[in-house]
Amino acid sequence: MVAIAPLDAALGASVEGVDLATPPSDGLMRALTAALYRHRVLVIKHQKLDQESYLHFGRQWGEPIPHVADHMRLPGYPELMGVGNTEDKDRADSVRLGAALWHTDQSYEKVPASATMLYAIIAPRAGGETGFADTVAAYDALDDETKARIDGYVVSHLYGAGKRRDDEHEPSPLITPRQVGQVPPCKHPLVLRHPVTGHKALYGVGQSAYAIDGLPDDAATRLLWDLKEHCIQPRFRYHHKYEVGDLVIFDTFSTLHAATRIGIADSAGDDNARLNWRISVRGLPGVHRHLAA
Repeated sequence: MVAIAPLDAALGASVEGVDLATPPSDGLMRALTAALYRHRVLVIKHQKLDQESYLHFGRQWGEPIPHVADHMRLPGYPELMGVGNTEDKDRADSVRLGAALWHTDQSYEKVPASATMLYAIIAPRAGGETGFADTVAAYDALDDETKARIDGYVVSHLYGAGKRRDDEHEPSPLITPRQVGQVPPCKHPLVLRHPVTGHKALYGVGQSAYAIDGLPDDAATRLLWDLKEHCIQPRFRYHHKYEVGDLVIFDTFSTLHAATRIGIADSAGDDNARLNWRISVRGLPGVHRHLAA
């Protein structure tokens, strides 16, 4: 029996009693999507998936996105990324720590991600957590004057162009001209209305946001900075400590997230080894696709 319960945190819910190795029914997907859009983050426990079954589940949520950093894709599975600390590619801080900053997946693309999922293959004893911030609650907490002022603002995004805090790492670098050329500047609303629920959220005020139409550069930078700092207050946050078999899904229209810094592990058997398989999707889940018509 499926059990969905809110976490003891500002956002998020745990899901028990689900075996995603079996293709999910429409009824289960409706329950999971409703829970995600209510709680922003779902932690589905005790999964045992291979690449094929994981990718099949990902496709129920939208169209999986091959990441622009193609050197980080799983061999044979371009829609999956391996996020870890044991492989040669992870030795450089710029790769291993490239998600240790507040960001929204694919906010730097014209058609951004609608959801991301991380599946824990190897979980470290310490470090490697993911922090989430509820940008719907953050928007709701703004005063009416600020809401009226920022509704309708359009923000320019470019990979890595956002102002970083001192405790944030730079994003994983794009290493070829072809990769850079795939993600030219794009624009998104600062206040985004969710395509399924209609709720409003502060969108993408982290890694990629760098300018606002109609505002001087210094005023835009200050506003984006202030809104980011507002969103990541502890009252809007949850930090997830992974266990092997956790599958964590988050609504990228309604959250910011950031990885916790982690060191290099000598091997997959190291106590501090970490490996998550990541899928990001764009578009709506199959059970909601009629809304896009």
